[in-house]
Amino acid sequence: MASLGTEMNGHIRPRIWAVGGGKGGVGKTVITANSAISLAQQGKSCIALDLDLGGANLHTVLGVPDPDRSLSDFLRRKVDTLSDTMVPTPYPNLHFISGSKALLEIANPKFSQKEKLIRHINTLDVDYVLLDLGAGSSFNTLDFFLSADEGVLVVLPEPTSVENAYHFIKAAFYRRLKKATRKTGVAEAIDKAMEEKVARGIQSPRTLIKNVLQINPEAGHALEEEAKSFKPNIIVNQARKRDDQELGNDIVQACHDYFGISVRNLGHIEEDESLKEAVRLRRAVVDAFPVSSFARSIHSIVRNLLGVRNYSI
Repeated sequence: MASLGTEMNGHIRPRIWAVGGGKGGVGKTVITANSAISLAQQGKSCIALDLDLGGANLHTVLGVPDPDRSLSDFLRRKVDTLSDTMVPTPYPNLHFISGSKALLEIANPKFSQKEKLIRHINTLDVDYVLLDLGAGSSFNTLDFFLSADEGVLVVLPEPTSVENAYHFIKAAFYRRLKKATRKTGVAEAIDKAMEEKVARGIQSPRTLIKNVLQINPEAGHALEEEAKSFKPNIIVNQARKRDDQELGNDIVQACHDYFGISVRNLGHIEEDESLKEAVRLRRAVVDAFPVSSFARSIHSIVRNLLGVRNYSI
């Protein structure tokens, strides 16, 4: 199968989109499901993978009965490959991998299990894999988010959600920068800068990197490269008024000023009653109500992620 991903050890790997949220209830599962269906409707082969291992319910939004196979079967070596856990969905081109039967210990996988899962995700023979991540910013959630080609953070126009979104971005950013500390001299340069934090006027990650550049240019450039490679995306969900719609741009500016990173605003999704009706019907909004404002917003967001501006669905 021809894939749109990157070649990896002779295999064309899929493009991976990870959808997270700083807190629960922001709508990431619904957005993951509908985005996967939007891609499938364009003829892209997709897998929606439920990594909300503590409270998996992606199958309900997709209209799939609770599957007999799940990630537990793969992580406990009951099956040989991750693709053995795939089940069909009602939507052509779209398959599903469930986390709904994950045992308690699987909800917090060991480092080796997490790394194994990431490796096998990259071997799936499809165009796109969409990861529905658990809420919060645990190391496992952050690592899945950072392993994706596109990390998407869903935020509501509410103070607690915005605060948690910033916390998630900060935690993911520092997790990304930690990769640079494995290089010689980086950790030492950071320690030296932080020892002189007040005198150097270090008040943000951006000014930290600037000072590390002065202390040790090679270490500073290593941090800069990791910072530049961190480009999360933002979706504002359940927007009700003009200020809500502008929230994404506000977050983009704040992250640029504080972290010195480029965050992309994918757009907003207006509050839409068709969502509740679709959930009641156990159908996706883009399928049950294809001309609703929610469905139109999902298609627009997918276009933005694809980088395609002019096509119709």
